[in-house]
Amino acid sequence: MIVPEAGNDKRIGGDDNAPVAMLLCADLMFAVQLQSIARATGFRPETLRPSASVPQEAAVLVVNLADRSGPRRWESAVREAASLGIPVIAFGPHMDTDARRAAKEAGASRVLANSNLARDLPTILRALRQDHT
Repeated sequence: MIVPEAGNDKRIGGDDNAPVAMLLCADLMFAVQLQSIARATGFRPETLRPSASVPQEAAVLVVNLADRSGPRRWESAVREAASLGIPVIAFGPHMDTDARRAAKEAGASRVLANSNLARDLPTILRALRQDHT
């Protein structure tokens, strides 16, 4: 399965007027899960390419701290989004305390363990979605 790049997610159920949830996640299993959660909570998921900047129109950035798309590429994306006032939800292995700490220091609004992602992310995104109505 190919994960669509930013601006190319025109599948059934997408809403071009919905707020954008930018996803930085090279892991296909997590990427599919994130796209599904974003759609279910009223967002239009778009994948942030490793070399791309975070678009100002993004309503939220969701980042996999275990992403291997570059040396801590997620860290610069978190800093950039935070500087634009875009909420950042980061997730990763609960044992990777260095990455979790670095995400918070870079400006992540929330940092979740992988094991809590499916449970907590929908609630967080619904609350953010209400802020955009």
